[in-house]
Amino acid sequence: MEGVKSWKIIALLFVIQTSLFGQNGYDYVVIDHIVVFGNDITQRHVILREMDFVAGDTILLSDLSQRIDINRKRLVSTGLFNFSDINIKDWDIETNRISLQIDVKENWYIFPSVIFELADRSFNVWWKEMNFDFNRVNYGLRLDHLNTTGHGDKLKLIFQRGYTHKYELEYNFPYLLGKWGGGIQLFYSNNRELGFRTVNNKIIFRKWEDERIMLERMRVGFTLTRRDNAYLSQKLKFQWHHNQVNEVVPEFLNANYFLEGRKEIRFPYLEYEVIYDKRTFPTYPEGGFLLFFNAKKSGLSQNSDYNNFEISGRVEAYKKLAKKLYAGFKLKAKANLIRNQLGYANNSALGYGEDAVRGYELYVMDGSDFVIAKSALRYQIFDGFIPLKKWMPIKRMKNMPVYLNFRISAESGYANERTYFTTNDLNNRVVVGGGPAIDLLLYNNYLFSAEYNFNQIGESGLYLQSSFNF
Repeated sequence: MEGVKSWKIIALLFVIQTSLFGQNGYDYVVIDHIVVFGNDITQRHVILREMDFVAGDTILLSDLSQRIDINRKRLVSTGLFNFSDINIKDWDIETNRISLQIDVKENWYIFPSVIFELADRSFNVWWKEMNFDFNRVNYGLRLDHLNTTGHGDKLKLIFQRGYTHKYELEYNFPYLLGKWGGGIQLFYSNNRELGFRTVNNKIIFRKWEDERIMLERMRVGFTLTRRDNAYLSQKLKFQWHHNQVNEVVPEFLNANYFLEGRKEIRFPYLEYEVIYDKRTFPTYPEGGFLLFFNAKKSGLSQNSDYNNFEISGRVEAYKKLAKKLYAGFKLKAKANLIRNQLGYANNSALGYGEDAVRGYELYVMDGSDFVIAKSALRYQIFDGFIPLKKWMPIKRMKNMPVYLNFRISAESGYANERTYFTTNDLNNRVVVGGGPAIDLLLYNNYLFSAEYNFNQIGESGLYLQSSFNF
C-alpha cells in the first residue's frame, strides 16, 4: 500500500541531499510547526496524538521521508479519515527548520444500521454445519458513532432480537484528562438455544420444547485507559458479571456447564491490558511490530462462583520484502494460572474469533491453555481510490479507498485440555492449516476475505470472512 506521496517531499529531500548537506553539514531537520487542515469535526490534538513526532523534534534526513509516510498511514488506519497527506512547508535552509502541513479528509462517522447477522461463530459454520438455518439469524437496530464529539470517542448502541436477544450500550472517551480516558459498558442478552457440550470438536446445541430461555448474561462496568504516546496504551477494566441458565441445563444437559450443578454464577471481573504498537497501517499491517499483554481475574477467592486468573500475550511482526510484497507473523499464547477445573462455559480456547487456525473454521478446540502461530505472505494487487460519484449520496464517502491483496497463509495451534477431551481428538495435539486468499479492504475499515483453506486431516473448502475496524 504505497499511498499518495507528495512530490514536494521528494524534491526537497533531493535538494538538501545534493546541495545543502554538502555545504553546511546538516544531516537533520528540526520540526518548527505542525498545522492541520480538513479536520472539520476531529479535534486537532486527536490527530497530533497519532504522530510519533511533535513540534521541536529533530529528525535525521535519512529517516524523514519514511517517518512522514508511516505517520500518514497511521492517520488513515484510525478509521477517522478516508485520506491523509503530510507535506513539508517553509524549509529554512539557514537553520534547517521545517514546518509540516497535515491534510485530512474525514470519514463518515455515524453508522445507523439494521442488524441482520448470523448467530453462529462464522458464515462458514452457518453455511456448512447449520444448513442455512434462518432461525439462527439475529435482527435489530444498531448505532455506531466513531467520533461522537470530535475527540475520537466511540458510541455503540444495540437493540437486537432473533436468535439472541441483546441490549448493549458502550461509550469510550479516550482523552478525558491528558493521557487518561474512560468508558462505560452495559450489556444484557438471552438465548432460547444453548451450546452445552463439545463432541468431535463441534458444539452441540439444544432448545427446549417450550422454548424457555436457556441462558441469560448480564454485565456492567467501566474502563480506564492511558495513552502514553502514539505507540503505548494501557487499559484497566472493572465489571460485574451475572450469568445463569435454566434448571434443565445442569439437571439434564451438562452438570458442569458452570461446575457442580450450578444454575448461575456471579463474580467481579478485573482486566488489565498493555499494547505497544509500532505497526505501519495497523488495520492491514505493512511493517513494524506489536507487543501485547493481557491479564484477567474473575472472582475474588477460591469460594467465588467462578474463580480464575488468565494471562495471554501476543507478538506480531511485519516486513515489506519488495515493492508490493509483504510478510507477516503472529504468535499468541494463553494460560490459566489457577489450575482448577473450569466449567464448560468458561473453557474456550481455539476456534473463536481471531483465535482460530485456518482450515479448522468448522471446529473448536476447548481448553485452559493454548498457543497459536500465524504466518502470511501478501502481494498487493491494487491500492487506490474508486470514485462512486452519484452512486454514493454521502459526500465524504464518494471516493472509496480500496486495497486488494492476494495472500497465502500457514497456521498452527495447540489447545491444552485437561478435562473434556475424551470425545475431542483435535485437543492436545498440534493442528496445521492454511491456504490462498483474496483480501478486500474498503474505506480503511471493512475487510472481506475469500479463502480456500486446507487442514492436516484431509479437509479443504471455500471460506468467507469479514471484519470491521469499529
